[in-house]
Amino acid sequence: MAVVLAFTCTVLRFDAAVFAAAMLASKIGCITRPTVTTFFATVTSSAVVAMVIDAYYWQQKWMWAELNVFAFNVVQGRSSEWGVSPPRFYFTHFIPRLLLGAFPFACIGMLVDSRSARLSMACFAAVGVFSANAHKEWRFILPAVPIFNMYAGIGVSKLYQIARFRQLVALAATLAATLSLVITATMTLISSYNYPGGHALALLHAIEPSSNVSVHIDTFSAMTGVCRFGQLRADWVYDKSEGLDLDQFGNFTHLLTSDPKPHSKRGFEIIGTQHGYSGIQLDFKQLLAGQLPISVRQKPLVWVMHRVHHGGSKTGSACFTCDLPV
Repeated sequence: MAVVLAFTCTVLRFDAAVFAAAMLASKIGCITRPTVTTFFATVTSSAVVAMVIDAYYWQQKWMWAELNVFAFNVVQGRSSEWGVSPPRFYFTHFIPRLLLGAFPFACIGMLVDSRSARLSMACFAAVGVFSANAHKEWRFILPAVPIFNMYAGIGVSKLYQIARFRQLVALAATLAATLSLVITATMTLISSYNYPGGHALALLHAIEPSSNVSVHIDTFSAMTGVCRFGQLRADWVYDKSEGLDLDQFGNFTHLLTSDPKPHSKRGFEIIGTQHGYSGIQLDFKQLLAGQLPISVRQKPLVWVMHRVHHGGSKTGSACFTCDLPV
């Protein structure tokens, strides 16, 4: 286990070190000298491998991506640039949403089962460390979910052993699992509307046949679906530079932007509009027509823009508007 934890923290997810440290601390009496030696040997070898691979792909010497992430988010404290939430947010918002129907059973399981108290305390300690950081994301505490689900199973088992509540517990557990499945499927569908940047890039690929293209991708587009897997054209230049002056955008032929107004005044025209998620709309009258009473509202979020050529000529005069299917 020490090898897996060391490799995961070093190469894959640096923030997993918080959970690894909490789990190891809960078993401090079981840690031996060979375990410590193996752990640090794995960290060292994994770091060397990570730096060699990262340096090659990032084209930078001594590049260790996970260490840079740690420095940016923790040492420099710049993770707050991506939004902040109150300290209680993991406990009052993310954990209940991640567990859904399992949440009440997990609470019961932790209360009635004292054998694994050290495991639950380690889990809460890790979540507490993440709570100290102003920026919070549910993915940071995903390692805690299997543990909480284990406690949910313990809670159901303990309640089921009470004879007079057995049928009620079985019914409640079945309903909780079914409701969780329905909510998960619904939220998965809704989350598919959260990637207008990626869809906007696909739209640009569909409407622009030219090979002489340099496209700037703004921060919002990059955060909502634009990734290397979507950059399909080897003969295009894809640029995600931040902090550019408005005049510098003139070096690009196309833009993916969440704010088209400044660029419209500087020689760019809109050739495509990508809509995305803006909320949920409930209309129970749709049940009378045999349709679901819930629908996803969409609004324009990303604009595809084309630079007008000097001399007044331009290409791509047609404008495409793309809604995601509801």
